[in-house]
Amino acid sequence: MDLEAVDYFVKVADAQSLSRASKLFGVPKSSLSHKIRKLEDSLGVALFVRDGRDLLLSDAGAKFLEHAQRIKESCEGAQAAVAESRKEIAGTLTIASTGEFGTSFTSELLFAFRQKYPQVCVEVIFLSLGYFLAPERHQAFDGIFYWGEPASDDYIARKLGEASFALYASPRYLEKHGEPQTPAELNYHRAVAFREPNRLQAWRLENRGEIFEHSPSALCTANDYWMLKYFAVAGEGIVYLPAFFTEIECMNGDLLRVLPEWQSAPVSINLLYMRRRYVSRKFAAFVDFCLEYYRQRASYSTPRYCVEVVRPQGSQIRREES
Repeated sequence: MDLEAVDYFVKVADAQSLSRASKLFGVPKSSLSHKIRKLEDSLGVALFVRDGRDLLLSDAGAKFLEHAQRIKESCEGAQAAVAESRKEIAGTLTIASTGEFGTSFTSELLFAFRQKYPQVCVEVIFLSLGYFLAPERHQAFDGIFYWGEPASDDYIARKLGEASFALYASPRYLEKHGEPQTPAELNYHRAVAFREPNRLQAWRLENRGEIFEHSPSALCTANDYWMLKYFAVAGEGIVYLPAFFTEIECMNGDLLRVLPEWQSAPVSINLLYMRRRYVSRKFAAFVDFCLEYYRQRASYSTPRYCVEVVRPQGSQIRREES
């Protein structure tokens, strides 16, 4: 049996579309189609049925998927066993993440990991929220960076750390509009807000047991944290973002904390992997490295990534330290 065809079948079953699988895994759509057609010919059955733009598993395809996943895991186990016999950490890791982690969270960790284990090839897949909320599609990933607790017992969650949301604005905005002194004053300020599927994200803040929830009214909204950060740095308004996502901008003075004593309740940052999945030596090394990295992050000289500084030509506005 063509093992590459089996691998492509699992990828398409996971993405439920040739086009999505092509984009997610970087495989030409024509190659996916050809391999799956050859696999169906060799098996004598149709593995997929079309439902609009989606490809859904047929009854035969669903049965074959169970075996295909075991075949992939057995192949990975064989590769890992050979690597272990050479005392090497090698192979390919496919890691998934949502956009808010992106270059601000995962890239520095993966860069540091590659420095320690240069024989490991790392494939990073960024998932949309809708895709990410479909656990049945996650079979193709070794690990998933996830903010919050997993909704399914099928996952093992290894906690890397915690993060909270807080309020930020550029010095330019605060010099022009003033700085709120209490949460109630947020009603008089411009907001840059995250758009959830049915509404704007609420700003939930806590301070010494006191809880305040603000429903922002914003002229600038997006369902992408990078765009929100861009507009906040550019002076469009106050933004509600994870602290780790604004670390470098605050260090450089391009964003400042607003109401610094207020922040959201902490949320766990977890590395998830399937409970029933074979844990290869390379992934076990990756899990251990992730845990160590966020315990001792300050000791690593890993390059940080920040949004390009946004300011008018020829000006460099900084808020004077009090």
